[in-house]
Amino acid sequence: MTSIPRIPSTALRLSTAGLLAVAALLSPAAGADQGFYLGAIGGVTLDPDLKIRFTDASGTTQAERVPFEVGAAGAVVAGYTFAGGLRPELELGYRRTRFDGADGHRAASQAIGSLYYNVSRNGYFFYVGGGGGYANVRLDIGGDVRRDDDGTAVYSLGSGFGLPVGRQLMVGVDYRYVGAFDRSRYQYTVDGDAIDATFRYRSHTVGLSLRYSFGSALADSHPAVSAPREPVQVVPVEP
Repeated sequence: MTSIPRIPSTALRLSTAGLLAVAALLSPAAGADQGFYLGAIGGVTLDPDLKIRFTDASGTTQAERVPFEVGAAGAVVAGYTFAGGLRPELELGYRRTRFDGADGHRAASQAIGSLYYNVSRNGYFFYVGGGGGYANVRLDIGGDVRRDDDGTAVYSLGSGFGLPVGRQLMVGVDYRYVGAFDRSRYQYTVDGDAIDATFRYRSHTVGLSLRYSFGSALADSHPAVSAPREPVQVVPVEP
């Protein structure tokens, strides 16, 4: 039976902070930018140590912990912002991280659908939410061992904030945590012996984002300016 994944304390702390910020900001405020948008996110991965289990043909299992260097991450996003603040989004991303002190790396291509909630005031916005999707994770442990990849279902938690640049561009800072529900499995041959490797995919990323909104002029950031009124002329009345 598949066990329920344990959400890391880092993700819990960030999610809790996000919910508290939402509670503090909840007050009459309009949506930041209603309508369809496209965007891109670029940043770094700050991944926890990889815990790999190696099993040989005899059934002997050996566990190893491998730390990661800071890696690179990028994604393109598309979504729609509703007037009430809900924002469904599709993210197509890629992450690559090298092992720290060992030959090899891990790379992941992922497609994730999420639902976020925006809280905004005067064009600035904060958001929090999550979703799920699919990731294809490739493991290359270096040397003469060939690389292998496996697909897995994943869940995602995210938060961030942004501000307007011009009438339709938004720049921001985004955080994402992605974790797999099941362990990924890989098969290798070392010195003629078959070895199975398994691990659970987990990843933290922090990045800068740029979004372009269609069909909206960011009304919060650029309030309508009423036409100046002509001064009232006072006409003296002769007695």
